[in-house]
Amino acid sequence: MRHAFLIMAGKIDETLLEIIHQLDSRQHDFFIHIDLKAGLIDEQRIEEVVNFSSVVFIDRMKGTWGEFSLVKIELRLLRTASTKHEYAYYHLLSGQDFPVKTNQRIDDFFAQNKGKNFLEVSNRLKNQNPDRYRLRYQQYHFLQDRFIGKKRNIFKYIDFFSCYVQRYIGINRARKITVQSGSQWFSITDDLVQYILSHESWITKHFNYTYCCDELFIQSLIANTQFMNTLSENLRYVDFIWKSKHNLTPRYLTVDDVSLIENPKYLFAKKFTANSVEFFKRRIQE
Repeated sequence: MRHAFLIMAGKIDETLLEIIHQLDSRQHDFFIHIDLKAGLIDEQRIEEVVNFSSVVFIDRMKGTWGEFSLVKIELRLLRTASTKHEYAYYHLLSGQDFPVKTNQRIDDFFAQNKGKNFLEVSNRLKNQNPDRYRLRYQQYHFLQDRFIGKKRNIFKYIDFFSCYVQRYIGINRARKITVQSGSQWFSITDDLVQYILSHESWITKHFNYTYCCDELFIQSLIANTQFMNTLSENLRYVDFIWKSKHNLTPRYLTVDDVSLIENPKYLFAKKFTANSVEFFKRRIQE
C-alpha cells in the first residue's frame, strides 16, 4: 500500500522539515504546496531531508484564509497525486501536523482498515455559532479573497452586511443541497478522491465565494452517498482554545501531551513547539 501525503504549508520551516523527515518512507510520497505569498523558496531544503520518498512540488498559488482558494489548492494536490499513482490513501496535512506514531504503525493501521475514509462529519462547527455557520455558505462573500482573509477590517463588516442583505431578499445558495461540515484534514481512499475530482464543477458552483468552505465542501458533496457508510474519525488531534471572542485557534502541545503517542485514535497532532517536537520524536521511536 502506497500513501500520498498532501501538504499545504505557508512556508518551508523547521517544523515542515521535521514532518517530512519523520514520514520519509519507500511507501510514502509527498505532494507539497507552498503558498505563493512565501516568495522564493529553496526546494532543496526539503529534498535534503528525504532519503526514500519521492517529492513533488505542485504549482503554487496564493491561499487566503477562509476563501475558495484553499479548496482549489486541495483539488490541485489531489489531482496531481492521483494522476501520478493510484495510492491506497491520500492524507491532507498542514505544515504543522506532526505524526505521533512510527511509519510502521501508520502503515499497519491503514492496512488493517483498508476501505475506510477518515474524515470528520459533525455538528461541531454548527453548534459553535449557528447563524455564523449558515452565513458561510448561503450567501455570496465577494470580498473575502481580495480584501479580508483572516483580518477583521472594514471590508469584513461590509461583506457580512452584504450577506445579511442577500438573506433578507431571499438569496440562499444551499436550498437544494445537504450541507455537512467537519475538519478540513483527512485520510481518504482513491475511490473517494476520484469521486471528488469528478464533481469539481459542482464544488465550484456551490462553494465559490463562500466563507471557510474548506470545512464544508467534501462533507457536503458526499452527503446522502454510499461514502457516508465508510467514514471514521479523522485521526488528527487538535485542542482548540479561544484567544479572543472570534479567534478559536489550536494551542501548542507540550510534553504533557505525551499520551497521544499511545492513543490509537490519533496518528497526527497539531501543533508543536520546537522543544516538544524533539521530545515527541524521541518518545515515538522508543
